[in-house]
Amino acid sequence: MLDKIDQRIFFKPEYYLGNERDGYVLTRSLLDLGLTTVHSRGVYKNTEGKICNSILYHPFETLPTSFTGMAFKIYHEGMKVGKGDDSRYYPPYIELKCSPAKILQGHNVFGSDNIFHGAMEMLGWLYMSNPKLTEMLDLDNAVVLCLDVTYSARLANDDQVNKALDFMRNVTSKHIRKSTKVRCFENTVYWGSERCKRLARKLYGKNVEFHKQLKEQILLANKNDKNAMRVVQVMQDSRLQEWTKGLIRLETGMKAYWLDEQGLPLKLFDLIDYQDKNPNFLQDLWLKANAEIFKTLEGEFMNVTNDEDVFNLLANTYQVYTKSGKLSLTRPRNLKRFYDDIRQYGCDVLKKRYSKAQYSRYMADLIDAGIPKAVLQNLHDQKDNNVIRFVELLKIDFGKQVPDWYEEPVSTFDFRPQPKLRLVS
Repeated sequence: MLDKIDQRIFFKPEYYLGNERDGYVLTRSLLDLGLTTVHSRGVYKNTEGKICNSILYHPFETLPTSFTGMAFKIYHEGMKVGKGDDSRYYPPYIELKCSPAKILQGHNVFGSDNIFHGAMEMLGWLYMSNPKLTEMLDLDNAVVLCLDVTYSARLANDDQVNKALDFMRNVTSKHIRKSTKVRCFENTVYWGSERCKRLARKLYGKNVEFHKQLKEQILLANKNDKNAMRVVQVMQDSRLQEWTKGLIRLETGMKAYWLDEQGLPLKLFDLIDYQDKNPNFLQDLWLKANAEIFKTLEGEFMNVTNDEDVFNLLANTYQVYTKSGKLSLTRPRNLKRFYDDIRQYGCDVLKKRYSKAQYSRYMADLIDAGIPKAVLQNLHDQKDNNVIRFVELLKIDFGKQVPDWYEEPVSTFDFRPQPKLRLVS
């Protein structure tokens, strides 16, 4: 499911002055653009005692849709990118972002992968909210800043979801840093920095998030918010609520930098054309983006609390015979000792006790023997073997992401560039 589109849309050149070296400025005042909110970085009284303001700017505001709102902001002086001699300026632009599923159907429990309908709905409501501003924008050259793509796995119940989250909180890999947001975000596991320029990943239980959002919308509906009333009506569907139970989701924010590295077009309409020719490309991207996470779950051996079984596994994998024909179990014993240390002290402690090369070699040997990396990283916290059985269940079935009664929403807006007429002699 496509869970967020973040767009950058530049103003048409006739509405700004400047250049990419020295900077740009919008030739229209923010006060004349029909904005709900304009802030000032300076307020003062002139010599006549009149209150004046200076350095206006536009904070993020929310634009209405049929359901939930869209985040919207004008960068009237563009933006500086790069450092030193490599720095340059972007011309003035707006940023527009939201969940396409939420504005098309009132929820994001499940939804479409279709970029076109989501993006058109966003542009349509931008136009409905502020047609004057929209006419000033170069929609044909809108670019994608980020796509959030989400797919789900179904566990037996929400108790299993909570155990899975606790388990995955310890998972780390070469390019995936361990989550530090534990206490404040108990229903969500984050990997990496919020400001990372490539990928932002999080794993969470949908049922908890869904009911939290429903409670928020009910409060708004009780204040006579018409949009919230429509959202509540959608979210109170018993079929929808039933679908959220036991649902665990891996959401991946794919930033423009990473999309460009994959050779994908960043212009919105070029990306739409690309999806027309490659309808499953978001699934492929999602799998590629999360390959390291899934790799930590690879391995067949799960009976990690039985010492005899663990040693037999290592002995069968790494036993060797000396030149004299004598069986040597030195390597399996060393690995079992390292394994026991993991169980007693945890991976974080052992990283400090062993050299980087030695730690990496021992871990690689255990993983190659068939013990999943994620299991090793959780071994210190394991109380019984049942807790990790979810590893066998955390399977993403792309064919079962939506219920059989789901009807894919279609946008009524269309802002595709019109073909230019050409005179033929």
